[in-house]
Amino acid sequence: MIESLVIAALALNGILCTAALVWLLRRAGRRRDREWVAELALFDLPDKLEPPGFEFESYGRYPSREIVEIMAEHYPVAYERYRLGRMGSSERLQVWDACCAIHDARFEIEELCS
Repeated sequence: MIESLVIAALALNGILCTAALVWLLRRAGRRRDREWVAELALFDLPDKLEPPGFEFESYGRYPSREIVEIMAEHYPVAYERYRLGRMGSSERLQVWDACCAIHDARFEIEELCS
């Protein structure tokens, strides 16, 4: 009987500690989100970010303005992350290559139609 009460008390203690930890982590996360938005407001973000200079073939083939316009048209979510500087380098490379392919396809279509 005593053993059951001890086990129940320990289990209840574990559940309460877990609930308190979840509450504290959630509260800290919300506070961090509020602070991060406030930090972001301190910086004056540009309208467009130019791609960094990579040695890959796809970067530099076309004016960055044209590729960024294609990205805004065909990949609006990725463009927004790119504009805010939140896009990772591997994703940036993939989206940039896809936009270069769209640019190539448009050029070929224009040549075929003329």
